[in-house]
Amino acid sequence: MRSQSDVVIIGGGIIGSSIAYRLASEGTGVTILERDSVGSHASGFALGLLNPTNATGELEKLIHQSYRIHRELHGKLQEESGVDLQLQTMPHIELALAESELPGLKSECERISSLPGFKTTWLEPEEAWKLEPRITRDLFGAVLVEDVIMLDSYNLTLATAQAAEVLGVEIVLAEATEIFYEKERVVGVGVGQNRIDCDAVVLALGPWSGTARAWLDVEIPIVPQKGEIARLQGLDPVLGLHVHGPCSMVQKADGLIWLAATRKDNTGFDVTPTTEALETLSQHGMQMMPEIGSHGLVLQTACMRPVTPDGFPIIGRVPGKEGMFIATGTGGSGIGLAPAIGKAIADLVTTGETEIDIERFGLERFG
Repeated sequence: MRSQSDVVIIGGGIIGSSIAYRLASEGTGVTILERDSVGSHASGFALGLLNPTNATGELEKLIHQSYRIHRELHGKLQEESGVDLQLQTMPHIELALAESELPGLKSECERISSLPGFKTTWLEPEEAWKLEPRITRDLFGAVLVEDVIMLDSYNLTLATAQAAEVLGVEIVLAEATEIFYEKERVVGVGVGQNRIDCDAVVLALGPWSGTARAWLDVEIPIVPQKGEIARLQGLDPVLGLHVHGPCSMVQKADGLIWLAATRKDNTGFDVTPTTEALETLSQHGMQMMPEIGSHGLVLQTACMRPVTPDGFPIIGRVPGKEGMFIATGTGGSGIGLAPAIGKAIADLVTTGETEIDIERFGLERFG
């Protein structure tokens, strides 16, 4: 382990790895401290859907910025790391399973039609069945979006981390135990009995961000939200589109049908898969495509997502602590937001400003 680094990033998920990769690309010396292993939590278990058309409101601009960076990076990351991202481009179809859903979905179709780079079409039930005959007959219509991107979230995290290592980033599997300051300026990070001197620290602790309060003397309002995904035996012929209704359904590059994802609060850090979640996902999946009821369970996963009281991420400087930065609270959007957050934090660390749209998402909004 180095005794000196320009920047120390605490957390080796997709957010921490993306920040490290961007900083290293600009010649900054970086050390990542990861308590467990890279991508071993939510970053490694996420669905891996990149569909910016579903973003609205205050996150919309940031999501679209990140999607553009994603597309620029994928080929480069695969080449530099040697890791296959299992990229798939496929149509996305949003189902109306009740007549009451028609006005909202038709309005969505009009909204998405105005977005550059995406083609969208309203489908009557017969048109949807022609596209995929196994879709439920209890259908009132659907929105078709061409095309969205599906990838393997663990492989993306691993590729980002390994590409960062190629650029000189050191990844240390150890837990940060202390932050050192001189007159409220960060000067180092303690790792057990050792110390890494540095000029900046980035906190990318995901759902464990609240533990950083001891280092900052300020509350980090992050709580864990449990999310579960079921992977079923694949369909034949292969399901060639991402289906969304009461849940998401997609046949990924691993050949399995993924049903995603539940959301449950107030569970602490318990990542034990539950029968309740499996039943919910199975019922929702069969509402959209009854045939999957005969497909057996291959794997059920659970992880914790970091969520804030207002549902928006925390990105930027930590007030009152010079050289301290934070990136957390991405909820279920961490994979999609990671490239933009990586660039934003790298910009702030190296130049003090960024063109990425993060002004709304500072920690100071919580007082």
